[in-house]
Amino acid sequence: MKRRNFLKAGTGAAGLLGGALSPSLASAMAAARPKLVDTAPVEAISKGKPQHWLGPAFWGNRLQDWQSNQGRLECLQGGKSFEVRTAALLTRTLNNAHKPARIRARVGLLTPGSTGFCGFLLGVGAGKLEYRGAALAQRSSGQNGGFMALLNTEGELSFRDFSSPENTLAFTKIEREGSVGIDQIGDREIQLDCHIDPIDKGRFDVRLIASDINSGKEFGFAVYNDVPAEILRGGISLVSSPNSDEDGARWWFSAVESGGEKIDIHPEHGLGQVMGCMHSLNCAPEEPVLKLSAQFMPIDTTALPAARLEYRNENNKTWVTGADAPIGDGYVAAFRIVGWDAQRDHQYRIVDPGTGQSLYEGTIHRDPGNQSPLKIALYSCIIPTAKSLDETEFKNHIPEERVLGRYTEDNIFFPHTKLVTHCDSHQPDLYVFAGDQYYETFPTRYGRDTPQAKLDTLYRWYLWYWTFRDSVRNRPAIVLVDDHDVLQGNLWGNKGDATGGPREEDGGFKHDIDLVKMVYRIQSSHTPDAYDPTPIQHGIPVTYAHFVYGGTSFAMVEDRKFKSAPDYEANRLTVKGELLGRRQEQFLRDWAEMDPGLPKICLTASIWGSPQTDEEGNGLIDYDANCYPPDGRTRAVKLVEDAKALVLAGDQHLGLVARQYSGDFPVDQEQASGALFFSGPASAAFWQRWFEGFGKLENQYGDDPNTGNFTDPFGNNMRVLATANPKITHADFSDDNTSWGKFVSDRELKSEGYGIAVVDHAAGHYRLECWPWDADPQRDRQFTGWPQVHPIESLQQS
Repeated sequence: MKRRNFLKAGTGAAGLLGGALSPSLASAMAAARPKLVDTAPVEAISKGKPQHWLGPAFWGNRLQDWQSNQGRLECLQGGKSFEVRTAALLTRTLNNAHKPARIRARVGLLTPGSTGFCGFLLGVGAGKLEYRGAALAQRSSGQNGGFMALLNTEGELSFRDFSSPENTLAFTKIEREGSVGIDQIGDREIQLDCHIDPIDKGRFDVRLIASDINSGKEFGFAVYNDVPAEILRGGISLVSSPNSDEDGARWWFSAVESGGEKIDIHPEHGLGQVMGCMHSLNCAPEEPVLKLSAQFMPIDTTALPAARLEYRNENNKTWVTGADAPIGDGYVAAFRIVGWDAQRDHQYRIVDPGTGQSLYEGTIHRDPGNQSPLKIALYSCIIPTAKSLDETEFKNHIPEERVLGRYTEDNIFFPHTKLVTHCDSHQPDLYVFAGDQYYETFPTRYGRDTPQAKLDTLYRWYLWYWTFRDSVRNRPAIVLVDDHDVLQGNLWGNKGDATGGPREEDGGFKHDIDLVKMVYRIQSSHTPDAYDPTPIQHGIPVTYAHFVYGGTSFAMVEDRKFKSAPDYEANRLTVKGELLGRRQEQFLRDWAEMDPGLPKICLTASIWGSPQTDEEGNGLIDYDANCYPPDGRTRAVKLVEDAKALVLAGDQHLGLVARQYSGDFPVDQEQASGALFFSGPASAAFWQRWFEGFGKLENQYGDDPNTGNFTDPFGNNMRVLATANPKITHADFSDDNTSWGKFVSDRELKSEGYGIAVVDHAAGHYRLECWPWDADPQRDRQFTGWPQVHPIESLQQS
């Protein structure tokens, strides 16, 4: 039945039913309704060359799956197992108003002859996810996933469920009578127009209409009647997809428009050409140095090949040109200014040199010096989702875990709003990210061995940056590159030598060296100058460095880059090898003599020991933990002990404070002896570790049963002073675990968060704090065992 005849039949019968409409008549009534709202463009899509940045209003899942090209958004992925590629509308959200809305776009096939569908995904997150979290929706349906309004390659218009937690690639059709198809799409260009119309009792009719772009003539339509208001809240995305489990169609979109009071418009949610900036200040008195990196989105660098840094101090209205820098590999522009005036606040901005347009702005605060306590935020190990969005079925690792809804806050941690807000409420002066900024399979599958490995890595990196960019916009940040950052589960860097074999245990960097160099460029371009910049093998850069900030002397070291590959056949108590390597050992010797009279803090990725226990309290053998090799570890501990330094670390996913010893336990352990280590908790991680003493260890601290003297399986001695174990015991976990690893996805069973280290110069002590991610510092408590106060030993020495 053609639409006009269908409408005549439906409207003629409506009055006889007294408001109780059959599905077909309800569809007729909805289809007959005139347009209720006009539309305006969401964003003008670039008419330039192909680029993977889609424009401020769009976020592509994944980066490599989409490009903007000559005024169109084009999906580049239609392969088997890549269903529902999405481009989220960042600046548009469906609200809870009982008002009309409208979304439309021009669409067409990039692959005529293939099969699949395109359209709109509506209501992601059901209004319960922050817009950035909702923007990640892709591939599989799940709780709070919403529904899709679609056109397929056969010309059928329909609505399909995207909220089912079971059979998540079925995309079950929401059957309604009265839809009219338009035949094969072929190479036709079509206007796809979705109307959301309020009806009685807080419900909506959703109409999908396909028209000829040139004439405006309607080809076909479908109606979804009586839609509950609760599934018409949340994120909106464009969808391009092959049919499930098949190679298939790729689609293009252009002229994306929206309108109506049910859609909120948030231009401030857009992602411009610059994702963000990070900087560091080395306030060493002989030559203060500012280093700043601008992280660009994956733009067309032939159109914008370089960026300019401009700045002005608090008393000056005139911008000073700092430098121009090329936008290099990884879409990073790196700036370095010697002789920086660290005694004044400065505004900065990143400028397009060609147009003078400001692309991003922030503040570089003056060096806080030693007149007030220096607050350091300590983060490490963060995943954006509890489970990969490429998993089609979510299974519990242990019975104690809750069933996680796919598009709920239980699974979508990104953008970690509570974690970041709570940490920022301390007003840190310096942010330290101690490694593992992302992981290889979160939020999506491995991409490290594909032709798009760099874009895949950037996709993960951008999610990290998007989480923390407002935190680090105006405060200095130190980022340490760890094993997962170079896409390895474990890393024995071995000075870059990878000749031993293909396994991680053979030593060296295992993935494309050009990709590895890009990782160091994006994460380390802003950090202080390397102490000795000589690269290791294959030209891989080094980043170990010394700097002064906030009246404190810092040393950054790399505890995996020079580390010897494991020898499983050797006696693990006597095997010889390198942890920091001779170059860094000499650096720490030199550092011990630098900056007399200042507090000293060493920044490293992982704690130098293996405080891990099984369900009986026995030490666990872990060659990845930086307890190995024991002689290299012992030299490293002795060097920071000689420097009278506090060590800040992460990586182990276990919040912990320990005194590490380079030899036997001291006779009087109540005196400050050994090297003090604070390993912050994971911010969000999948692998769990425990240190459970069961009250059996000697020399417990503060009557805490999970503290005391401990010798790890490599013979390294330490006194554990505090630990933030998972909320489920190792014994309970081991009894029920069905996976090969120590995986826990349910955040309610874990102890995750962040650390705060306060350097109080006047009082002469460090204050170490360890906070749960969801604890409000204004009213809630830290993990048991914190805060801890320890003397600044370098001040006592001076």
